[in-house]
Amino acid sequence: MWQIKKVLRYHFPDLSTRLSSLCDPRKCLEYTIEELVMASFMLFLLKCDSRNDFNLKINEEQFKKNYYRMFRLNLPKMDAVNELFEKMDPKELECLRCQTIHVLIEKRVFHKIRFFDKYFYVAVDGTGVYNWGETPPEEIKPYALKKESKKGRESYTGQVLEAVMVCRNGMYIPLITEWIANDGQPYDKQDCELKAFKRVAVRLKEYFPRLNICILADGLYSNVAIMSVCQEYEWKFMTVFKDGNLPSVWQEVTGLLPIVKKDCTREQRLADATYSIIRIYRWIKDLPYQKYTIHWVECVQKMIHAKTGEEIENRFVFLTNLDVKHCNIDKILLAGRARWLIEEYFNTQKNNGGALHHKFNRKIFDALKNWHSVRQLACMMLQLIMHTKELRQLKAEKGAKMTWKELWKNLNAFLSMCSVEETIAEFEQWSKVNRQVRLE
Repeated sequence: MWQIKKVLRYHFPDLSTRLSSLCDPRKCLEYTIEELVMASFMLFLLKCDSRNDFNLKINEEQFKKNYYRMFRLNLPKMDAVNELFEKMDPKELECLRCQTIHVLIEKRVFHKIRFFDKYFYVAVDGTGVYNWGETPPEEIKPYALKKESKKGRESYTGQVLEAVMVCRNGMYIPLITEWIANDGQPYDKQDCELKAFKRVAVRLKEYFPRLNICILADGLYSNVAIMSVCQEYEWKFMTVFKDGNLPSVWQEVTGLLPIVKKDCTREQRLADATYSIIRIYRWIKDLPYQKYTIHWVECVQKMIHAKTGEEIENRFVFLTNLDVKHCNIDKILLAGRARWLIEEYFNTQKNNGGALHHKFNRKIFDALKNWHSVRQLACMMLQLIMHTKELRQLKAEKGAKMTWKELWKNLNAFLSMCSVEETIAEFEQWSKVNRQVRLE
């Protein structure tokens, strides 16, 4: 709880002002817009599974007292929040999220955990969010993606494309969400992930025009579309290159590999308590593809178990426009493999407290967007909280028994049964001195 207060105080000092300045579409104002949106943040910060789950906490008198002591705000029921989100323009919360991240970047919060101390690596990937089955609500149906089975059975789903900043210390910060959805009008072709990427690229450039971005993506993006976007916006990219993608490039790579020079190969040997690790890097520079010049990089990794001698071999292949050199090939491959952090991000959102598949609103598409924006902003806050030096040290001291899930379970129990009065008083006294918040 101390770390939550500290991160909100030092990383988001103007959050109250920003929430109060949101455009309020309501006429009856029992609660302020700050109280409603802050309550929705807390729902996700405390990793509640649903609106009803958080309402049960609101019914507990001790929880309400603690909430007011922490934030000096009244605590509304989630139905009131949902009514606001049904009327609210989704761009309001999207702008709030991007402005907040922009401030963190300006304060250089992420600079020490960039790759190569220069680029902000942004992983992009799509995922399924909602499944409405064969009979979606009539209000949702024009936006949902329709699939038809071989037997002619229709099903409707909701999907999103996420642009997530991945950091060297394992943090992932959701930047932009683009819904892969039809626009409510008759269509010849449905929306898809590649179309959504072009839209998310425009918004990334709009919100973060001066950011040194390197796009990380899976094999779906090894095509001209990402190359043209990155060239237009002066971005770097690194995409997984699967067998069969861009046949002309594979043909040229196959022809050049037998004559790869020694200065385009490198071997690296590492070891830890369990494995001996051998990594063999190869790369081919300046491959022409249409009007673009790209580089091919490969790493074959062999892990040998120290006790059993069991061998595990993996191969990683990427296309990139980063400047590949003998001295940085290991860092480039490490950065490319950091794309898996977006998979961890999806897993956390779906299975470890993000309630990604839960429909916080069942009929209004804009309300679903607003709930998702709040979820992503809370996710960013949680990442900053979980990577504070103090929490990392506490978790290490407690060992394997103290999981994040157990820690948050204890936090919820504390807020429901104990008083925060003394702790908050100590925190406010402590925070009078200018201090730094360090990320681990």
